[in-house]
Amino acid sequence: MARAKDVEHLYSELFEAASVGRRHGEGIAALVGQTQSRWQTLWTLGAASLTVPQVARRLGVSRQHILRLANELESEGIVEFCPNPDHKTSPLIALTTRGRSVLDAINTAGRESNETMLREFSAENVAQLRALLQEFIRVVKATEGH
Repeated sequence: MARAKDVEHLYSELFEAASVGRRHGEGIAALVGQTQSRWQTLWTLGAASLTVPQVARRLGVSRQHILRLANELESEGIVEFCPNPDHKTSPLIALTTRGRSVLDAINTAGRESNETMLREFSAENVAQLRALLQEFIRVVKATEGH
């Protein structure tokens, strides 16, 4: 039976895995002159044009952070602000043609990296790890506030 100390070690390993994953993502995004934070923002916008608050909520970061990134990306021609028919003061952020190319290039590098990892991890290992992480997230959410 697991003990409280085992859960502490689990958190430590999750933090290390997140750190390794962030560094790895930074390296992938850097191949196209971007950062992982920009990649996450572009990836989110790749599915649909969204407002700054919508992107921030989806990524779990502040609106100010996304607004700063969006302004930088706009100045580089990667995104554009478009009128929002549902909210006059909160424009939609959309990928430009250049932005879609940047996102495609990063995603291609990411897929290549994933394929390399799959030489070490079987699809079954990945599915098992994902299922365990999803269960862990469910349990943590269920115990929030207790």
